[in-house]
Amino acid sequence: MRLLARKLYYWPQDLFSIKNDLIPPKGLIYTGRGDFIKVGKFWAQKFIKEGGLKPADNLLDIGSGIGRMAVGLTPFLKGEYEGFDAVKQGVDWCKTHITARFPNFHFTYVNLNNDLYKSAGIDAATFKFPYEADKFNFAISISVFTHMLDNEVENYLKETNRVLERGGILMSTFFIVGQDYTSENSGFHFPYDHGNYLLMDEVVKSANVAFRKEYLFNLCKLNGFEIVSYVPGYWQKSVAQQENDFQDYLILKKK
Repeated sequence: MRLLARKLYYWPQDLFSIKNDLIPPKGLIYTGRGDFIKVGKFWAQKFIKEGGLKPADNLLDIGSGIGRMAVGLTPFLKGEYEGFDAVKQGVDWCKTHITARFPNFHFTYVNLNNDLYKSAGIDAATFKFPYEADKFNFAISISVFTHMLDNEVENYLKETNRVLERGGILMSTFFIVGQDYTSENSGFHFPYDHGNYLLMDEVVKSANVAFRKEYLFNLCKLNGFEIVSYVPGYWQKSVAQQENDFQDYLILKKK
């Protein structure tokens, strides 16, 4: 219903807008905020300058959506790109508009259960990534773990570690809170406290999820990563908007 409402809302604008094969109609975009192209370029530069992404690297995009990160990477990445997502319309659009022009970019639909998008499918807490061990040099998950619960994030960290080569990098966004978190400190409110994580919505649990910093950092280490960098996002009132993102992000390295 949310996707249908968005299509109807943006239908007049999409009908008369100038077409660009690498920009989906606004009515089809179901994730992310801001300008589609600018956001993709912003993150591509982060991956290159802060994560050390190289043109020949093989990259895994966890939750590839409707191609925001992929489009940003097309001028740079010459290695293999593999993205998977739980929303079929996003994968279909990417195959038609991105893979057709950049054959080293591949997209896979996985029927995963996530109560923000659908109510049936594979349990993300037990899902095994459809890739062999040590396949990738680099992995990204932008605005993905912000919509997953603790056991799901734990499994995804474990699987990401498995498919990364030794020394491989994962760049991922989160909402990270300290033990002293209160809603007054934040532009986002997470009123439902579940100990290691907090929810914005108790009914649609995956709407937005924040993790306790100590718990999350330990979880990363337990699943074979060292923390290279932690950059707080400006969703927190105490954090200025500079070269950071709205969400917090971590740069993790496979031990």
